[in-house]
Amino acid sequence: MTLARRTRLAAAGALVALVALPLVSSAAFAHDQLVSADPLASATVESLDEVTLQFNNAPLGLEGSNLVRVVGPDGRFYETGCPTLAGPVVTAPIALGEAGEYEVQWRVVSSDGHPIAENYSFTYSPTDGSAGSAGSAGSETPLCGDAAGAGGAAAPDSAGSAQEETRADETRSPVSGLWIGVGVGGFAVLAIAAAAWAILRKPRDRE
Repeated sequence: MTLARRTRLAAAGALVALVALPLVSSAAFAHDQLVSADPLASATVESLDEVTLQFNNAPLGLEGSNLVRVVGPDGRFYETGCPTLAGPVVTAPIALGEAGEYEVQWRVVSSDGHPIAENYSFTYSPTDGSAGSAGSAGSETPLCGDAAGAGGAAAPDSAGSAQEETRADETRSPVSGLWIGVGVGGFAVLAIAAAAWAILRKPRDRE
């Protein structure tokens, strides 16, 4: 094998490795994202009996890991049941109280095994005769999970706290997509490197 051919093979192997590794790594490290919500952030609603969150992938259904809280202007909680998971959609029943600004606090465990959390607000402005206009009394404590489980009692920038709370659940979950991606990417790079080394080490054929 000529020196030029060896050089081309080595360059090709390095190029494949450089292209494959970022693709695998980006897929492995990509957390799920919220793609739509009802109600939307900053929206004004006249009546509402549930909060619906849709993600680009289905969050993991670990027990107690997916939380949705709705906090009213009086600081009370207005969710009436624990959230349910149907594929990529998380739904929580609610009964709102007085008119004003409400905060949705949510946390789910992403399909890659890592918790993600966020808060957003909407305005409740009931009209006479609208469903729930009489107002719910709400609750002093969250209906599901502990007081710091969702994104609001622990703000969106405290995802680390949410991660600590679900670490025990993660150890019981299926093998994380993160480690699968890293393992596949590492194996691909090693295989390409080994193949290139073997080709370059092969003695030149005798004429």
